[in-house]
This record gives sequence, C-alpha cells and structure tokens, in this order.
Amino acid sequence: MNEENNIKKVVEGFKDFEPGKEQIDKIEELADKYSNKSEDDIFIEIIKANEKIESEMEPEEYEAIFEKLEAIRPMLNEEQQDKLDKILQALGRD
Repeated sequence: MNEENNIKKVVEGFKDFEPGKEQIDKIEELADKYSNKSEDDIFIEIIKANEKIESEMEPEEYEAIFEKLEAIRPMLNEEQQDKLDKILQALGRD
C-alpha cells in the first residue's frame, strides 16, 4: 500500500470524529502542560497514564486506542515511528 492510500485510510478512520468543546479544552490543557517537558518526562507520563487508562476502560475500548495509534503510523515520519515503537514496547505492545 502506498503512502497516499495509507493517508486516505487514516483520514477515513477519523471522518466521523467530532471532538466536543470538553475534548478540545482537554487537548489544549494537555498541550500546555507538556509543552516544556523533556521527551523522557513525557515518556514516563505516558506509561503512568496507560496504567490508569487500562484499569478504567473496557478491554475493547483499550484495544481501540492502539488500533488508532497504528492507523496514524503511515502519517508519521521515520523518527516519529521509532518513538511510537519505543512507547508501544514500554507498554508491552510490541
């Protein structure tokens, strides 16, 4: 599958996604919170967040998160894909 088809597939997967004001506010809050943190600090926060999310979500919902992460992979450059792989490995998802 070429890059253009990959991008179309990702866009198709998000076509019905319409974040509400609450979700947009949360995203902005997170962006502000992590804008000055190092990559290692963010990595640690991801691991902590994963533990909380996994314990609070239904297994199907939890798996859907990782499916979405894999869906965006074609839009990432090589360095970003390596970082995603590092995160997934730390979360036991390799």
